[in-house]
Amino acid sequence: MTDTEKSEMTEDSKAGLKKAVAFLTGVTLYQLPYLAISAGKFTLGRFKIPSSNLSLYINRMIIAYRIVSLIGIGSTTAYIQMNWPKKNELTSLLFWLYNFCFVLLLFVYCIGGELGYITAYYWTISLASLFFGLCYTTSVDIVAANVVCLLAAFPLTGVIISLYHILFLTIGEYFGIPNTNYWLVVVQMIIAILITGTNALLFTIAYWHEKDGTGESGSGSSSNNQNNDDFMTALAKAWSPILLITLGYGLQNAFYPGIAPYKLIGPNLGYWIDLTVLFTSAIPPLFILVLKEKEIGPNTSWSQTAGWHWSWLFFLVEIICATIFILALHYPDWGLSQNVRSNAKLLGFLTVTYDGCVQFTRAIGTNGADTQGEPKKSNSAMNTFNSFSHSFAQVIFAFMGDGYMRIYSEHEDNRDGWPTRHFGILRSFWYWIWNSTKMSYHILKTAFTRDLRRDILGKNVHLFIVYEDTSHECEDDLFDLPFIHKKKSR
Repeated sequence: MTDTEKSEMTEDSKAGLKKAVAFLTGVTLYQLPYLAISAGKFTLGRFKIPSSNLSLYINRMIIAYRIVSLIGIGSTTAYIQMNWPKKNELTSLLFWLYNFCFVLLLFVYCIGGELGYITAYYWTISLASLFFGLCYTTSVDIVAANVVCLLAAFPLTGVIISLYHILFLTIGEYFGIPNTNYWLVVVQMIIAILITGTNALLFTIAYWHEKDGTGESGSGSSSNNQNNDDFMTALAKAWSPILLITLGYGLQNAFYPGIAPYKLIGPNLGYWIDLTVLFTSAIPPLFILVLKEKEIGPNTSWSQTAGWHWSWLFFLVEIICATIFILALHYPDWGLSQNVRSNAKLLGFLTVTYDGCVQFTRAIGTNGADTQGEPKKSNSAMNTFNSFSHSFAQVIFAFMGDGYMRIYSEHEDNRDGWPTRHFGILRSFWYWIWNSTKMSYHILKTAFTRDLRRDILGKNVHLFIVYEDTSHECEDDLFDLPFIHKKKSR
C-alpha cells in the first residue's frame, strides 16, 4: 500500500468520524430539553407535586431552559463574530462540562428523601441549559460541512426518546417494577451521561488539533461571506423565512405542551399525546432534508422560487389550532370544546397538527434564512440573526404562555365570577393579553426562584389586578382603552 493510499484511507476515516460526531452532537444537544420537558410528568411525581400542577411545572422548566440557553447562545455567537481563537478547544471543553451537568442532575435527582430537592434540580437544569447554549452555536459552526447529519439527529432524538419511554413503561408493567416513573428518569439520565460523554470524547479526538477555519469541517465560512450582501441588504432579502421561523417556531411553547395537551385533557392521556408528538415532530425536518438533497428545498432564493412564500400557510394553520385550544378553555360548554377536552384522538390530531406546523416553519425558516443572497452561498450573519430572533421570540411567548396559565388557573373553577363575562370580544381579548403580559413581567422578575415548590403550588402568588363580579370599568388606564368598550348587560 502506497503512502498516497494510506493518506486517502486516513482522510476517509477522519471524514467518517466527523459525520458520526455531527450526528452524535445533535443527539447530545437535545438530551436536555427532552429530559427537562418531555419527562416532566415523571419528575413531577418524584418531587411529590400534584399532577394538576403539571402545566405550571413544565412552563417553569421551559422558561428556565429558554432564558439561560439564550444567554449561552448569545455569548458564543459574540465569540464567533469576534473571530476569537481556540474555538475547537473551547467547544470540546464545553461538551465535557455539559456531560458533567448530567452527572450532577442524576445526583440531585436521587437525593433528598421522599420530597427531593426540586429547586436544586431546577437550578441544575438551568446550569445545563447554559452549557447547552454555549455548545450549540460553536458546534453548529464547527460541523457545518456535515450539517445534514446534525439536522437529521434533532428529530430522530425525539423518536429515540419516545421509543425508550414506551419500552421502559412496557417492561416495567410486565415485570411489575416498583416506582417505574422514578427509575425511567434515572435510567434516562444514565443514558444521557453515556451519550454526552461519548460525544465529548469523539468531538475532542476529531477537532482538538484542527485549526479554526481549516479542514473539512472547520468554520471556514469566512471566505464564503466575503462577497455576501451587507446586513441590511441581506435582511431585506431574508425577511420572509426569518419572520416565519420567529413567529411560527417562537410561538411553540405558548401552547405546547402546557395547554395542549396537558391542561386540556390531563397528565395521563396528555402524556401519550405528547409522546406521539415526539414521533411526528421528526417528519417535517426530515422531509425538508430530502427536498434539500434533491435540490428543491427552501435553501434557494425565494424571489426566484416564490412558491416557498406559501409556507406561511403553516403558520396560519398553527394559529387556527391555537385558537381552538383557547376556545376549549374559555367556552367549556360549547360542543367543540367538549369534544376537544374529552376526545383524546381529536385533541391528539390538533396537537400533532399544531406541532407539525411549528416544525415545518422551523425547518423551512432555518434552511432559507441564510441563502437569500448569492446562489449557493451561506450568509452567516443571517444565520446568527435568525438564531437570535426565534430564540428571543421563544422566551417571550413562553413567558406569555406561563402568565396566561396563571391568570386562567385563578378563575377556571369560578365560572360564575368569570372576569370577562360582561365584556365584549375585543375587551375580553385585551384583558387576557394585558394581564398575561403583566403576569409574565412578574414571572420574569422571579424567573429564577429559590423555592420552586412554593411557586408551583401557588402559595403567596398575587395577581396584579383583582376584578369583582360586577360590570365596573377597569381602573387600569392601559387596560381601559377608548376603542374597546364593554358589552352592555341585558
